Amino acid sequence: MARTPLKRRLAAIMATDVVGYSRLMEADEEATLASVKAMQEELIRPNVEREGGRVFKLMGDGTLAVFDSVNGAVECAIAIQGELMRQREGSRLVLRIGINLADVLVDGTDLFGDGVNVASRIEASAFPGGISITDGVYHQIAKRTGTDFVDGGERVLKNIDRPVRVWHWQPRYNGFVEEERPRPADGAIAKTAVRITAAPSTAPQQLDLAELVVSSLEDLLTEQRWLDVSRVGSASAALDGSAIRPYDYTVKIGIHGAGPFRVNAKFLHTNATPVMWSRAFDLPESYHFDVVELVAAEIGSLVQDKVLLVASEMIAKKPQSSWSADENFLYGRMLDSKHMLPEAEVFFLRATELDPGMIYAQASYAIALTYSFAQTGDFEHLRRADEIARIALRIDNNDALSHYAAALVHLLSRDYDGARSHYGKARDLAPSDLQIRADHAEMLHYLGDLEQADAEIGECFRLAKYPPVWFWVIRGIIRLHQGRFGSAIEDFENIPWRSWRTLILLAAAYALHGDEVRCRQYQTEALSLQPALGPELVRNTFPYRDQDALSKLLCAFVGTA
Repeated sequence: MARTPLKRRLAAIMATDVVGYSRLMEADEEATLASVKAMQEELIRPNVEREGGRVFKLMGDGTLAVFDSVNGAVECAIAIQGELMRQREGSRLVLRIGINLADVLVDGTDLFGDGVNVASRIEASAFPGGISITDGVYHQIAKRTGTDFVDGGERVLKNIDRPVRVWHWQPRYNGFVEEERPRPADGAIAKTAVRITAAPSTAPQQLDLAELVVSSLEDLLTEQRWLDVSRVGSASAALDGSAIRPYDYTVKIGIHGAGPFRVNAKFLHTNATPVMWSRAFDLPESYHFDVVELVAAEIGSLVQDKVLLVASEMIAKKPQSSWSADENFLYGRMLDSKHMLPEAEVFFLRATELDPGMIYAQASYAIALTYSFAQTGDFEHLRRADEIARIALRIDNNDALSHYAAALVHLLSRDYDGARSHYGKARDLAPSDLQIRADHAEMLHYLGDLEQADAEIGECFRLAKYPPVWFWVIRGIIRLHQGRFGSAIEDFENIPWRSWRTLILLAAAYALHGDEVRCRQYQTEALSLQPALGPELVRNTFPYRDQDALSKLLCAFVGTA
């Protein structure tokens, strides 16, 4: 019997996906599944049908819907995100949405073709709580709602043989409208680009492993909002030179062997051939996904470090007066990565002054101000940090770094419920960010939950190939309050540079360990760095809920337990 030919139709395809779904499932499978199903049936499907569309596929946490009208698809997406935004305080779910206009194949009630694939691919590029649309969609709706969308440039999508221009929409929170960003001066950057590509292979096992590594790496790097992360179809794919930016890098992933495997990662400027660094990772034939994630995490950490180092060296060659907002931010981020947050603060401030809508600069500035408060006890720093964190959240209430900044402010202000809430949102939005997880462990110890705090910081050490030095401080202070004074001392002594806070922790640990001589030695060193140091400064800047816990630190001033 002759097969009935498939029909074609021009349609708007809308794809949705839940942000951090794997993390939510890990935390509570039943509640997450119930929430997702309720959202699909009570929010997504009614809005789709109200705008004349039809949901034609459910895929776990994702949906695909088809519309005859482009305007209907966009209005539906905005309505869904708006309703989720209003429910945000009581909801754990955040969506990304992508919309594409294309000729698709119709097979009964299902739809197929590149047009469907593109909608799914660009959905992944949307901000949490936001919408991404293709150029064809934008030009259809530009006169009505197009001013709400910002040009995201061309993207190379997996298994799509042409670059696709993408436009982004973010919700307007509390009446805040992001100001138009000033155009960067010649030679300045719009955003640091990182392109990820996999070497071609004909071996299915190698292709599967490459996909796992690339996907994990893409997820990790995408959590860093200051990076513009995209995939390139293959390692040999040609790039349009005119689209390459001054700070534009490529990560090439190659897989060798048929089990055991070797993963080769190379990092280079996109417009240059010399490899800036390369690293090899060996995996057994029966590798577990956790091992792949660890490899991707190490590659991601190396990529961020190298991007900051190379970009900051290029920026430093220019007069500071000519630096753009992005260049000030990148230089500050480089200083922060070297544990020079006080020096970074001024560059984050300049970035916010040049571009008030740069959310990652606002959030980083707020974090730097909380650090200044913790060092000085000056409540003006904390008040200003609260103000800046609120600005960042008004720009985008679904930004992990902004919630992280807000969590620090609430914790230092002794608003423990607020701190828990913001840390929870930050972790849901950026589950792979070890900095957020480590500071979450520190918050748990301030609240007295030492068992969970110890487990959290232990997981951070497991996942971090090269833990930053301040991880040792957090683990040390948790161990101090667990009564493991010797282990706490070992952690604090492992810090190559010591602020007065680390020194006073050492003094307290030695006091509790019964070594009054070493206690007074470190107390003296701490006073030389902070002449205003005393019990009052410690009370103000170590936000313990339980005063008995605080008393352990105050042992540093008496030399006895």
